[in-house]
Amino acid sequence: MKKLKIFFILPICILISCNEDEGEIDYADLGANVILKTSSISNLDENHTMEFSIITADDVIVTDMAVTKGANTVNANVSAETATFNSSLLGTLIGNEEDGIDINVVSTLSNGNPYSKDFTVKITKALSLEKGLDAIIYDTAVEDTLIFEASTKSAVIDNISLEWKKGKEGTYAPTTPLGSPLNVDGDTIIFTNFTDTSYGYNLAVKDTLYYRFIATSGTLTDSLETYIPIISQTFDTSSKVILSSDLTKNKLNLDTATFYTDTNNEDAEIKFKSPTGFEKEGTTDIDFVKVGDLSGESEYYNTIDKLFAEKDLLIAQRLYDAGTKETEVTDATNGDLYIYKITRDVTEYGMIKIGDVVSTNGGTSLTELNIEFGEAEIK
Repeated sequence: MKKLKIFFILPICILISCNEDEGEIDYADLGANVILKTSSISNLDENHTMEFSIITADDVIVTDMAVTKGANTVNANVSAETATFNSSLLGTLIGNEEDGIDINVVSTLSNGNPYSKDFTVKITKALSLEKGLDAIIYDTAVEDTLIFEASTKSAVIDNISLEWKKGKEGTYAPTTPLGSPLNVDGDTIIFTNFTDTSYGYNLAVKDTLYYRFIATSGTLTDSLETYIPIISQTFDTSSKVILSSDLTKNKLNLDTATFYTDTNNEDAEIKFKSPTGFEKEGTTDIDFVKVGDLSGESEYYNTIDKLFAEKDLLIAQRLYDAGTKETEVTDATNGDLYIYKITRDVTEYGMIKIGDVVSTNGGTSLTELNIEFGEAEIK
C-alpha cells in the first residue's frame, strides 16, 4: 500500500491526510486515507467496477472496507493499495445527474481504528452535445453543424436512435437525416440548403425543429433533447440617415453610409431625386422595387413595419423578383418601403424604409428625406 509520511511532534504521532471534498487538510491519528478514484460514471454504468485508492502509514493496513448507500451495504474487495465494489450498489442512476449519489465508506484498520468517510459519486448523462446549434438558417449553402457525443465508463451502447418533431407541441417520430444509423460513439449532422422539403420535415422560417437522441444499453436508455429555431437570412444592422437636396451632401454610398457632394462622381451609389425621392448614381448597378400590399403574407411579414423589423432577405428577394424594377423614385412618402438589388463585387439585397419627409424654405428651398436602410448578401 502507498505510505504516508508521519510527523513526530513531541510524543504525538499525527497522520496528515487531504480532504478531497472540502479542499482542506484533516489531522487524524488514524494512519490511513481512502480516495474515490472512480468519482464519476455515466447514467448507464449500472454494472461498473468502482475503485478506491488506499494510502496508509508504514505500520497500518486496511483489512476490510464496507460501502453503504442508503440501507444497502456491500463489502469492497480490498487488495493492497486499492479496493473495489460494483456500481450496482448505487441503484438507478438515471435521474441522479444533478445531485449525484452519496455513499459512506467504513474501513477497518489493522491498528484497531475504524475510518469513516463520505463521498458523492457524480452521475453524468451518456449523451451530450459537443456542438449545439442556436439556429438553422433557411435555404443557405453555409453549413450549420450539430454534433453529439455518447460516452460511458464501461456500459456498452447498443444503438442510438433519433426522433424529431415540429415545435414544442408536436409528436416525436423517427428520423434518419444521415440516411444511415447514427454512430454509437457520436455523430455529426450537417444542415445545408435546408428548406421545407428537407428530410420530409416541412419546416419553414419561424418553425422550431426538436430532436431527441436515445441511447440504448441493454434495458437502459438515456435521452437528450435539443431544439433549433429555423431562421431566415437577414441583414444584421441598419443605418438611419438623412438624404438631402443640399448639393453639399446629396449623394450617398449605401455600403459605407457616407455622404458626398454633388460634384463627386466616383464614390456615391444613390443620390437625392426631386421632389422627394432618390435615384441611382452614375453607373451603379442598382434598381428598386416598391413594396405594395403585404396582407397576403404570413403574420410575421404582413405589414411594412413587420417586414423591415424582420430584415428578411429571402422575402425581400421574392418581392423584388415579382416587382417592377425602377432606377429612380420621385415621390417617396413616409411609410414607404423599397427593396433594392445592388451588385458590387457580390450581389446584395437591401431595404430602404422612408421616414419623415421635411421641406423648408429659408431663402433656399431644401428637402430632407429620412431613411433607414440595410443590406446583405444571400448565401
